[in-house]
Amino acid sequence: MSISRRGLLGASAVAAAGIGLAAMPASATVEKRRIKRGVIRVASFNIHYGAGVDNVFDLEHIAEIIEAIDADVIGLQEVDKFFRARSNWLDTPSELAKMLGMHQAYGANYDLDPLEPGQPRRQYGTAFLSRWPILESRNTRLPQYTGSEPRGLLEVVVDIQGKRVRLGNSHMQHTSDAEWQEQADAIVATLGQSAETVIFLGDTNAVPTFGGISTFTDRYDDVWARVGVGPGLSAGNTWRFDYVFVPKGTDVRSAWLMCTDASDHLPLVTDLLLP
Repeated sequence: MSISRRGLLGASAVAAAGIGLAAMPASATVEKRRIKRGVIRVASFNIHYGAGVDNVFDLEHIAEIIEAIDADVIGLQEVDKFFRARSNWLDTPSELAKMLGMHQAYGANYDLDPLEPGQPRRQYGTAFLSRWPILESRNTRLPQYTGSEPRGLLEVVVDIQGKRVRLGNSHMQHTSDAEWQEQADAIVATLGQSAETVIFLGDTNAVPTFGGISTFTDRYDDVWARVGVGPGLSAGNTWRFDYVFVPKGTDVRSAWLMCTDASDHLPLVTDLLLP
C-alpha cells in the first residue's frame, strides 16, 4: 500500500472533522426543476460489489441509496457481473438499471471464463447509470504492472437535453505510485481527445496531498476543493479517494457526501451547471 498516495491524517484532525461529511444542501432534495436551469447532478459511488460495512450483500440497499441521490448520471466502481457467489452471480449493473429505470453501461476489467460451459463470462469492473440516453460507451485498459489488478477507464457519451457530455469513470491502482502515474497519464490523454465536455470521476485511491493528483487538478477542477465542506473523507471515514473532476471554471453549485452504511465508501454527489 502506498503511504505517499494515501497520506496521513492525524487523529486530532479526524476527531475535529467528525467523519468529514458536508451538511447536505437544500439542492440535494429531489428537484426536477434543476435540469430546466441547466444544472445536472453527477455522482461517484464505490459500491463494494453490493456489500455494506457489515459485508452482507444487499443490492436493494444500493439501489435505494442511488434512488435517493437522484443523480442524472452516476459512476459506480467495484461492480460484479456474474462474477462470484458473493454477489449471487447477478448481472449487477443490469439489475440496478432495471430497479431504477435507468440506462446503463459496463466496463469489465476482470473478464474470466465461466465455471461451466454455456454460462456467462465472470466480470468485475465499473459502470455508469444514467437517466439520459447513453449514446456510446467504451472501456480502455489502463497500464498494468505484472501481478497488479487490471484497471480501466470506462467512458460514456450521454445526451442531456440535446447536449453531448462525455464522462469517464475509473477505479485506479493502489499499490504502486509509478503504475498509478502511468494510469493517470493514460486517462488524461484519452479524455483529452474528446470533442465533448468532459467530466471524470471515480475512486482514484489517492488523497489530495499526493503529488500525482495534480495530473488531474492541473486540467480539471476538483468539485470538493471548490465547494465541499470539511475533509471529504469518503473511504472508510479515513481517506478522500473519491472525486468528480469537471472542466476548469465550471459553475459548481454544491458537493456533498451521502451518509450510508450500504458500502465501505460514501457516494460523492455534485450539482453543476452544464459547461
